[in-house]
Amino acid sequence: MTIRRRFAQLASASLLTQAIPMLAAPLLTRWYGAEALGHWALFVALAANLATIANARYEYAIVIPRRDGEAALVLQLALWIALFMGLATAVGAGTWHLAMAHHAKLGGRWVSLDALDPWLLMLAPIVALAGLQQALSLWNNRQNNIGVIAQARVLQQGVMAAAQAVAALGGFAGVAALVLSQGLASLLAPLWLLKRGSRWRRATRLDQSGKTWHWRHLRRLAWRYKQFPLLNSPHAFVNAAQETLVLALIAAWADAATAGYYALMVRLVKAPATLVGGALSEALLGELARDWQRGADLRPRLIRAIRLLAMVALPCMVFLMAVGPAFFGWLLGADWAQAGEYGRWLAPYVAAHFIAAPLTVTPMVTGRQQGALIFSLIGNSLYVLPVAVVLSQGGHFTTALGVIAVLLPLYFAIYLGWLVRGAAPRPGFHGVPA
Repeated sequence: MTIRRRFAQLASASLLTQAIPMLAAPLLTRWYGAEALGHWALFVALAANLATIANARYEYAIVIPRRDGEAALVLQLALWIALFMGLATAVGAGTWHLAMAHHAKLGGRWVSLDALDPWLLMLAPIVALAGLQQALSLWNNRQNNIGVIAQARVLQQGVMAAAQAVAALGGFAGVAALVLSQGLASLLAPLWLLKRGSRWRRATRLDQSGKTWHWRHLRRLAWRYKQFPLLNSPHAFVNAAQETLVLALIAAWADAATAGYYALMVRLVKAPATLVGGALSEALLGELARDWQRGADLRPRLIRAIRLLAMVALPCMVFLMAVGPAFFGWLLGADWAQAGEYGRWLAPYVAAHFIAAPLTVTPMVTGRQQGALIFSLIGNSLYVLPVAVVLSQGGHFTTALGVIAVLLPLYFAIYLGWLVRGAAPRPGFHGVPA
């Protein structure tokens, strides 16, 4: 399957998975309100943050081995880790619940998470199921079974939107309905991959020679691909923690409604990045890995991708800056024009992120994950620190967004230059003549 066909299939699925929540957004804002959506956004951010390390990033190693047998063992390793992460999350959520109960007895309240406290226990199954879905998706990616991945993602978003609508129409509009709907959707997507996926039974059964052989080989593979948990996991976790921290800061120093305006704005304006970028990064990953193994120069492919993404990002940035508040007010209701104002200030960052995000898989292939982790730490600090400093000093949230809009495009330009330079074939490596 060519990269264009893979990209087309994934992009079509992404179009549907992004269209569903975008079509549902005008209804959710009228049914649930900014405060409930703000609390749910923080829950979603926490779940997404933990989901990035649900497999310790071993799922991305599934596409690397040349033999399916070894890739199947990596899949098993990723699934066992997902189970362990789910249990660890349950322990952490339970501990937090007990701590909050004790804190309440002393008369204290943590504004950011108080309304979510009992529902944080739902993080454990959602994180474990996310790990299952991620591992099986990468296995099907390896098998060129892109259609099943697409179906699972559409099913997940469709079920969640439908469940939230049914709850609201039934008079149960609140944080609980939003969280439980997400849990139901998280269960159905991996079940679909299990039922319709390519050769998953072969991938998940134990070897006939016994468990000792099996576990010994899993340990060997865990060590071989150790750069994924040691370098890529912190990288992914730090990236995901950006939104979690920002939402927590907004809820703590502003209010849940402001967090709701910001969260839904980010979700909508980043939808094109998720649509195009997510599909392109998945399609690129396998192709870049195969080209790198042959010693090919990856720079022309990366430069073409940057140009294509810039042609989409820049017009969207101009539109958001010009009519953001009016557009959000028309789409979501008059009260939500404030979300569009936030989007107007953040537009340059959104465009730069759109261009760079799909290419962040490159260091996994070229073995530069340590450098990518350093870049990630710097970039996320540049995003979170303006919010923390401005809000803690009583400043306006748009001031923090304006600082981000200046700093982050410069950061992404430097990062993209680093990616392209590192994609050149090294003499004497992967068959390249010295």
